[in-house]
Amino acid sequence: MPGLLSPVAIREAFREPWRGRSCAAVRRAGEADSTITDTGSPTVHRQAAPLYIDRLRKMLATPRVRKTDVDSIVFEAESRRQEAAAPAATKLGTVKGVFVPTLQNIMGIILFVRVPFIVGQAGILEGLGIIWLSCATALLTAVSMSAVATNGRPRSGGCYAMVKNSLGAQFGGVTGALLFLSNTFGVAMYVLGCVEVLQLSFPATFGDLPMRVLGAIILTGLAVIVFVGVEYVARFAVLFLFGVLLAVAAIWAGVIVHSVGDGKPRQGIVGVSGENMRRNLMSEYKEKAGVEWSFKACLALFFPAVTDPLAGSNLSGDLKDPQASIPPGTIAAVIVTTIVFSIQVVVVAGGAVRRDALIEFPLDDFPRVPRFVVKDLAWPHEMIVVVGVLLSTLGAGLQSLAGAPRLLAALGKDDLVPILRHFAPSDGAEPRKAILFCASLSMCLVMVGDLNAVAPFITLWFLTCYAIINIACAYLGYEKHPSFRPTYRLFKWQVSLVGCCVCFFIMFYTQPLSALGALAAAGLLYKYIETQPGASAHTAHGESELPIFEREPESPSNTDKGSDSETETMCVSPAHRTGPSDWRSGSRFKTARTAMLALEEGDLQFKYWRPFVLFLCAIDGDANYVRQRGMLDALAQLVRRGKGLALVNGVVVDEVAEPSLRKARKARRRLRALLRDRGVQGFADVVVAPSHEEGRKLLLQAKGLGYFRPNTVALGWPTDNNKRDARGFLRTMDDTTAMLKTLLVFAGDRDFPGAKDPPLRGRVDVWMVFDLFPAAGLLLLIPFLLLRDDKWKHCELRLIIVSPRTDAGKEDDGKLEEAVKSMLKAGGVLAKVLVLRLGEEDAPRFARDDSLLTPTRQPSVRTRAKLTRGSSLTAEEEFILSEEFSSQPLPPEPPTPVSPPSPMRRIDSTGKTKLTVLLKEHSGSSELVLIRLPPQKREQPPQEWMVSVDRLIEGLRRVILIRESGAEKVQFFQ
Repeated sequence: MPGLLSPVAIREAFREPWRGRSCAAVRRAGEADSTITDTGSPTVHRQAAPLYIDRLRKMLATPRVRKTDVDSIVFEAESRRQEAAAPAATKLGTVKGVFVPTLQNIMGIILFVRVPFIVGQAGILEGLGIIWLSCATALLTAVSMSAVATNGRPRSGGCYAMVKNSLGAQFGGVTGALLFLSNTFGVAMYVLGCVEVLQLSFPATFGDLPMRVLGAIILTGLAVIVFVGVEYVARFAVLFLFGVLLAVAAIWAGVIVHSVGDGKPRQGIVGVSGENMRRNLMSEYKEKAGVEWSFKACLALFFPAVTDPLAGSNLSGDLKDPQASIPPGTIAAVIVTTIVFSIQVVVVAGGAVRRDALIEFPLDDFPRVPRFVVKDLAWPHEMIVVVGVLLSTLGAGLQSLAGAPRLLAALGKDDLVPILRHFAPSDGAEPRKAILFCASLSMCLVMVGDLNAVAPFITLWFLTCYAIINIACAYLGYEKHPSFRPTYRLFKWQVSLVGCCVCFFIMFYTQPLSALGALAAAGLLYKYIETQPGASAHTAHGESELPIFEREPESPSNTDKGSDSETETMCVSPAHRTGPSDWRSGSRFKTARTAMLALEEGDLQFKYWRPFVLFLCAIDGDANYVRQRGMLDALAQLVRRGKGLALVNGVVVDEVAEPSLRKARKARRRLRALLRDRGVQGFADVVVAPSHEEGRKLLLQAKGLGYFRPNTVALGWPTDNNKRDARGFLRTMDDTTAMLKTLLVFAGDRDFPGAKDPPLRGRVDVWMVFDLFPAAGLLLLIPFLLLRDDKWKHCELRLIIVSPRTDAGKEDDGKLEEAVKSMLKAGGVLAKVLVLRLGEEDAPRFARDDSLLTPTRQPSVRTRAKLTRGSSLTAEEEFILSEEFSSQPLPPEPPTPVSPPSPMRRIDSTGKTKLTVLLKEHSGSSELVLIRLPPQKREQPPQEWMVSVDRLIEGLRRVILIRESGAEKVQFFQ
């Protein structure tokens, strides 16, 4: 008989070929996965399996299986399986499932052994302050936890799983780690408390036995019980609580009896009286057991008593209705225990016992163990209290020792902390490795031998955990996150905020340095989990997010022979495996939205210019990125140091259809992975277009949002002479300039340095030929940003100015050099300056000529010099700059276009232009050269223009060619 389909069966089905065989694989997996025992209902088996198979068959027939569809089937299948496997009679209600465990964990060793001592030191008033402050913290956290529990349907896994599902894997992982430490320290506290009770109650038997030895024996016994029979721990929970309630009743009965009778004056028990309450009303802190007691010391000692209002949440998988049971059960238990603690402070300790008896240390061999006062108060017999306290400590110790290993195993199984994988058990097995580890760690803490030393650390871990839960709920509630929808009507984000503030106050008030350390450790763990792949498999508001499944062609080796149709397989989308679902996503969206709406035209120009680069990369026929001389590394360095953004976009040449779109998605995923690997701060995208030219034109026009659009376009210089499309490349350049964007073309014989390459040492040369500071200074700003990166910081910046020949000679060269140095100093740039003279006829591609195919008219150098006023330039320096580069006025528009001589005609005896010779002579050994991209002359063939540029940059290591649009507005010089 086929079993009910489990999530494992559904996931296994997607590993099969998708056509036809998937449903058969699902059916086989359902039969093999016998998740229903004989006690289940056969009717459910027969009805459920065909239902899910039919739904999967319809789903697999669609072009793309959506994650939400798969997730809904998994959730429904798992819910049906759990409902059929667990009869309703075994489910727990509010009282037995939430109220009883919470009450048992709070009413523990601190109530019986330490509350009388705290009253003796702090008095009734401050004792009540300690009780109410601690219980208020627990109550506020219980409200936040109730919101978490009612945010969707809680599943099994306890508090850790609920926090992980509602607040995300990062918060869940940190909470789980803190709860693990808290429970491990709690085991030591309960064992040491049990030792104190035994030594105070039976001094003749256990008085001579060292506390550490007795504690080790008790802990070993608890570990054996948990190791071999953990299921019995939960069964005897009611018995343990009955012993605690019986002990409390015996104490209260003793107070009444001693108040009516004569009491035990010799033992300090006088019964409830106004006189005794008046004497115990105020605090009288005294040094005891080597400790200078104070309010904060007593608060740190008491707080572990209320550190587990989350105990009821740990049974979320065993509750009939977790959403209806957890909030009232937890809050009722906290309120009841608050009343019990208050009665213990005011009536029992403060009203019926003298102060000297409350702070007495009767055992000389154990000077840090106070008197067991409530034992002497008990009626009709003191052994009722002794047995009740022993049951309380042993029961709480067993629950903590059973819960801590499961938290550790869950962390390892979820792969949030890879080092904990070793503790993850196989499915259905007990976490025995985790039990041994927790028992060993608790044993080390028992060796401390002092309950007063262990208790404050429990306070620290629990408070850190509570603060994280409260602040997360407060943040999500304040942001009105759409996925955070708690139905608990008493929850308000202000309540969680107050709870967080109270937690932080107690932490820093009692142990400031330790609190800083705990928060730092929690923060580091959060960031560490955020970087782990396991965090991406778990999203907030869902236990486990399944991947998106897409169909991709199988490899030829896996294709069935003789098949007429294309065989495809279901594969996990790699993009879905990266990037954890973050609780801050809503805030990020709101911040980005507000910033985008506030952005105005001109905000990204002038003084606040940032490199916003659109890199038009190449994509081959296999949807792979075509490597282009390390351009991604150069972009990463430029964008990172300029605090800018990069858009790496490619084009798949094809008609818009399902196969081409699937190929584009594959290329986009690979580009994203490549950007993460190279550290490029930006985004990747791939579009489908009939041609590269059309696709790039689409990207140039459409990329950006509002005023937030790329101001720079980057291209790689085509190196394959046989395949490069000169005409298409020039059209892309002209489209870039027409759209008023600066163009950067990366070329050269060597790759730009990557993350694994050593830093470069040498020169970075900036060539300014017949023009000073083209593109409003971008030709100098780009290397300035690169030199701030670790790969370029050891290089030296040099500015080479090629000026037209004059008759003045070296005298004018010196004046020009000084003027440029002053200008650089005004802009905060340290660079060497070299002035070269060259006739305009020797570099006609850079000469000012109206035959150039430029879409916009560039401003004169005299105009640029005027723009620098307000800097340190003098009037004489401005005149020198203007005369050097404006000695010949711009010619008027000719009536008819005249084709000038080809730039390639002015060559020397070696076949190279004179400017090419200068470049090779002065920058042949430079690590990077930046120069204006030579424009195309009228009627010059595109291929001839590309050959001329090839010859210009031939032999240079790395080159960035820049082409200005005429719209650059950069305030490079102050």
